[in-house]
Amino acid sequence: MPPFPPQGAGYLTLLSRHSLGNGSMLPLLSLRWGMKKTLLLAVLIVLISTSGLFATTTDNFNVTTVVAILDLMTVSTTQYTGSTVTSFDNLYPFTTLAISAGGAQTFEAWLSTLSNNRAGFRVNMKASAMKSSISGQADAYINYKVGCNTAFVATNNGSEVTAPNPVVTFPSLSEVTSTSNRINLSVSQTDFDKALSGFYTGTVTFIYTAN
Repeated sequence: MPPFPPQGAGYLTLLSRHSLGNGSMLPLLSLRWGMKKTLLLAVLIVLISTSGLFATTTDNFNVTTVVAILDLMTVSTTQYTGSTVTSFDNLYPFTTLAISAGGAQTFEAWLSTLSNNRAGFRVNMKASAMKSSISGQADAYINYKVGCNTAFVATNNGSEVTAPNPVVTFPSLSEVTSTSNRINLSVSQTDFDKALSGFYTGTVTFIYTAN
């Protein structure tokens, strides 16, 4: 059997009894303990520190909501300055303008809108003259001019007229947007003064279109 490496505090020799048939032991591995001890400790530390990394798991949950599209419009008796559905619903609608004389009319009516539509919207205006119909006779008309912001219409007897410019237009929105534009109207003094008896009614119509 080859001589063992020098033994002492600095060596660790591993023997194998099965290396020779006569049962004698052969040196299997001889380590210099002083050098290997530090290496073995370092390996153990690495294994312990990395074992926690492989055991890490994650989990999560989603937070979701759905915001409904708001495309609201009304003719209101007061100017609207809010930004919520509740405040918009509190507006009092303006439904009828009673005419008692020709010329410019004094009244409070506002075309108000509220929208959160990202694609934007526009509002157009059209109007028809005040008309009186009696069976067996030709219709009678009283014309007027109506404006709202950049839209303007002058009625023309039996023809409904659409303003060439929209009241408001938004190609897109980056936030909840409200508008409120005052409506003005002037009745043809000439038509009013020469009007035949009867009940006259005309209509100013606003058309809200989402993009």
